[in-house]
Amino acid sequence: MTIKKLHRIYFGFDGKPDPYIGYLDTWKQQLSEYEICNWNAENLPLDICEFSRTMYELKDHAFLSDYFRWWVLREHGGIYLDADIEIVNGGLFNQIVERVEQSPELNAAIGIDNREGGWYTAHSVISKKAGAYAQFMCSVYEGLGPVSIWRRKIFYFMAPQLAALYFAKNGHNPDGMGTSPNLDKPISISGVEVLPQEYWSPMTPAMKDGKLGFAINALTENTSICHHFSCSWHDEDSPYRMSRNAEIGSNALLMDLVNAENGLDSGKSGIGSLQQRNSFPFRLVRKSRRIARKSREALPVATRRLIKFIREA
Repeated sequence: MTIKKLHRIYFGFDGKPDPYIGYLDTWKQQLSEYEICNWNAENLPLDICEFSRTMYELKDHAFLSDYFRWWVLREHGGIYLDADIEIVNGGLFNQIVERVEQSPELNAAIGIDNREGGWYTAHSVISKKAGAYAQFMCSVYEGLGPVSIWRRKIFYFMAPQLAALYFAKNGHNPDGMGTSPNLDKPISISGVEVLPQEYWSPMTPAMKDGKLGFAINALTENTSICHHFSCSWHDEDSPYRMSRNAEIGSNALLMDLVNAENGLDSGKSGIGSLQQRNSFPFRLVRKSRRIARKSREALPVATRRLIKFIREA
């Protein structure tokens, strides 16, 4: 049974137009042979457990999708992606999907959200139908009961943190709560392929100019998707949300952000540019990544050094 299905959950409780269509276009363009399954309040069983009922009553779209991403994977198999995910390289992403699909040992794949912390990309998960990981995570949310109302009060109830519970339960780094920090190459843990940060999360929360924001710190030739941290569940005055919206627009593509960080002209929308893996910006980033590894500087700093060198050459 194929798992080449892209599951997208968008509730739109605020009544506003879907703001993430630009990212959806990259799904269609980069993975044209995949089926896209759109889920919302009309076709999900909102009354299935106390957690889902509570989140629906509160119209808390983010935490409601935290459960239903695992539900759609358990019931149907495929790939769950947050609505603010951009497909950067469909060919590379397809290779990972086919690896899971064809392996009798694997039931799922997930990435690392931040290399140092080792938490997981709950924003992007591959799973076979009724896979052990998806079943386990559904049971976690279904068992929360009245504790559900504290979902924003406890750090470890956040999706990337809860996703680690499966690994801790199966004996992986239990003292570190199941995390996989400083991962440099893909590994298999209890039937789940875990991918380093550079594969699915080239951008991460960071301090920028003394303020909370986001930085592109893991973009390499292995990057196939990018989570854009729209922070839709944050309050309007959240420093993360304000930083994300203030950069060059809340729906900028990865190449636009790379160009903005490095003072380059974005030109037209990054969708077409991202198909050209040998274009100057990507060669620049790959080169600066190698410099950064040697000098232990942050990627943006190393990139600026390289640009200065090129301009002076």
